[in-house]
Amino acid sequence: MTTEQYQKEMAKSIEQNTLGPNDTFQFTCRECGECCRNRATPIMLTGLDIYRMAKGLGIDPYEVLARFTSGYVGDVSHAPVVILRERLDGSCSLLRNGKCVVHQFKPIACAVHPLGRYVNLATKESGYIRQSGGCTGAVDGRVWTLDEWLDTWGLKELDAPSLAWNLMAGMVAEVMHQIRLEDIGRDVIWELYQRMHGDYDVHRDFIPQVEENSEALRQFFKETYHIKVKPQRSSPKQKTTVKRDN
Repeated sequence: MTTEQYQKEMAKSIEQNTLGPNDTFQFTCRECGECCRNRATPIMLTGLDIYRMAKGLGIDPYEVLARFTSGYVGDVSHAPVVILRERLDGSCSLLRNGKCVVHQFKPIACAVHPLGRYVNLATKESGYIRQSGGCTGAVDGRVWTLDEWLDTWGLKELDAPSLAWNLMAGMVAEVMHQIRLEDIGRDVIWELYQRMHGDYDVHRDFIPQVEENSEALRQFFKETYHIKVKPQRSSPKQKTTVKRDN
């Protein structure tokens, strides 16, 4: 399957499985912890996830990154990707005696389980989808509407900061995808890593810091690769404008 075919299949699956506010699904957590062990795919973390965990634990974002995460450079995006670290036995590094130490401010991907979440950068909207999987709690559990589930975890309040971070990440991916891997040094990856995931003060609001980091990255791209990126706006269908200086 080609990349284009895969993207079309993904778009079709998302469209078919997206939930509306009053659509229902079943789920009751059995507290078995299976979703926190031996996952087939890792939990990818955003800067917002790191910020919320650091704030909840009362520690610096860089300490969260050092203690609970690992990462790599994306094959397509050429940008740093941060994931939850697993122990040697396959369990999540956030588990202590079978309980999550950040349960009340867990990563968004964990909070929405058993649903999936995506951000449409074109429409500037979040969406939630049914996921197939072996979670027993999703077979005969309580019936929820999507709105009820989002209210339980306060996820609607995270839409704006999540969008702000994803717009920055989208800008980074769009720029870095143009750069050959051999032209990307460790200093570049470190700059992106800091601005996207680490440089946040938990005593300040998140969105203004994302805007500051986005502006810093625009200047970085201009100085390093002679690529100009116009500031992004929140209006629907407003795309990032990227221009390389000749």
